Amino acid sequence: MQTRRQWLMRVAGGAVLAGWSGVDLAAAEFPPGLYGPSRDHLGHALAGHPVEPGGETELVQVRAAAFQPAFFQPNEYRTLRQLTGIILGESADAAIVHEIDEWIDLTISEAASVRAAARALSPLHRTLAIHFYGAEQVRHLEEFDAQRVVREGLAWLDTEAHHAGGFTELDSEEQMALVHRISDAKSDNAGARLFTYLKERVVDGFYTSRAGLDELGYRGNAFYASPPGCEHLYG
Repeated sequence: MQTRRQWLMRVAGGAVLAGWSGVDLAAAEFPPGLYGPSRDHLGHALAGHPVEPGGETELVQVRAAAFQPAFFQPNEYRTLRQLTGIILGESADAAIVHEIDEWIDLTISEAASVRAAARALSPLHRTLAIHFYGAEQVRHLEEFDAQRVVREGLAWLDTEAHHAGGFTELDSEEQMALVHRISDAKSDNAGARLFTYLKERVVDGFYTSRAGLDELGYRGNAFYASPPGCEHLYG
């Protein structure tokens, strides 16, 4: 039985290829599998049918115990919390910061497994992934080591802040000054690489959080009865 991650990597990329004019399905040899979207899994889950762990209808389970980072050590997680708050700005809500950082911790903890799965793709599945995502994205998935970037970046920050006992022990002005240094596009050090990576993750996390979706005006699965501004044409 495939895990959800394996299913996404091996199947989901090809599921929409048949309806996307940007890809010529006859131009390459693809592996046998699903090339049309599965429309039954959501209804299956909502109908209350049993859900197998790792299956395509697996739902998020509410965590009973307090959150424990899967990747970060406690002191590292405190640094992550402070960096996320700085990136989001002074008005960042603590609950949203925590929500984003939980997601970042999960993403990084699974990064090595995802990279290994990408490298283990068969030639045909890799061809399929390249046709959908592009060769650069596939190579990035195979080669980028998020865990190393984070570990080295955190160590760099603590080295720069050794006089205070680490980044989390700096006062707010010193933290902002150090973040300003690593946010400079011209910088090329472990701290700058960490900042670049985290900034992308924080932005992604925020705009898929409740607060970010509200800011975007996302209304869920809704539709207009007629195109806004064209009511006089459609009634």
